[in-house]
Amino acid sequence: MAKNIKLGCVLLVDDEEAIRESLKELLEALGFEAYTADGVDNAIKVIGRQKEIEAIICDLKMPGKSGIELIRYLNSKESRIPLIFLTGFGTMETCQDALREGAFDYILKPIEDKDKVLLPLKHAIERFNLEKQNKELQMDILRMAEEHEELLNSILSDIEIKSKVQEKISAIVKKWEKK
Repeated sequence: MAKNIKLGCVLLVDDEEAIRESLKELLEALGFEAYTADGVDNAIKVIGRQKEIEAIICDLKMPGKSGIELIRYLNSKESRIPLIFLTGFGTMETCQDALREGAFDYILKPIEDKDKVLLPLKHAIERFNLEKQNKELQMDILRMAEEHEELLNSILSDIEIKSKVQEKISAIVKKWEKK
């Protein structure tokens, strides 16, 4: 029996149900795990519950809070989850604003070619996982450095004790030699 390989876990945020569901269907057919939210507030709830989210595809313009507000929320939480904006109202200015806020990429609607979503999404998940591994390695190095520092301090302490014992023995030997 072949084991299903998960390509990544994605959160789709769009106020239009048809777009959300068609993207979810496409991504799941390609091997991604996909969650959906109809707006920024619900997206924040999903992010809080689903710790394995590796990328977000979010509509830029939605009623209520915009996608920019979601990326600002992520930035305020120091979240490294890459966000790809999806919009039908693309201008150079909105693209620059999104990228300035920290968006990973920017995709224009309608999506006529699945590669327009698939390629940036794979790159976003790859970057997310590399950054996660990097952080874990940094923590491992820090832990190892602390352990080595403790060991070194223990060795140095033993050397100090040995040196003091040797000094006392030398003093005793000198006393006995004088006698």
